[in-house]
Amino acid sequence: MIEYDDIIKDSPFIANHLITLIKTHDFYMNKHIKSGTDILPSQYYMLLFLYYEMGTNQSDIAKACLMDRSGVSRAFKEFEEKGLIVREIDEKNKRAYKITLTKKGTETAEFLIRKEKEWDDMICDELNIPREELLELLSVISLKSLEFNREKF
Repeated sequence: MIEYDDIIKDSPFIANHLITLIKTHDFYMNKHIKSGTDILPSQYYMLLFLYYEMGTNQSDIAKACLMDRSGVSRAFKEFEEKGLIVREIDEKNKRAYKITLTKKGTETAEFLIRKEKEWDDMICDELNIPREELLELLSVISLKSLEFNREKF
């Protein structure tokens, strides 16, 4: 019987390897999101985006997380009710809100960032390439992929 490991090991396609990384990453992170936070796995990227882009507005977050604005708005209503964020009217655009994390929101994001680093360390532990070099290589591949799609489509 063929094992999934054999299929991945013998795969000639980059996408198969990336899909495996994404799926195993999500499985690992979802376990920690569910047991150690007050958010849903679908809200994870929004929270981390806020952590790194404090004071941004909902439209920018929706674009960055590839979500519609109404989905982001619903998530932020939950974040606000759970004490993770504060929404303030943007002085430059009275119809928009600037979003910032509360102390609880920051602590939640930092917990998840620690889990991200643990996962990275587990994955990179036995490689013969430093994590920084691997990230640089993946960045080059990702940017090349974006460039290719922009030129072709």
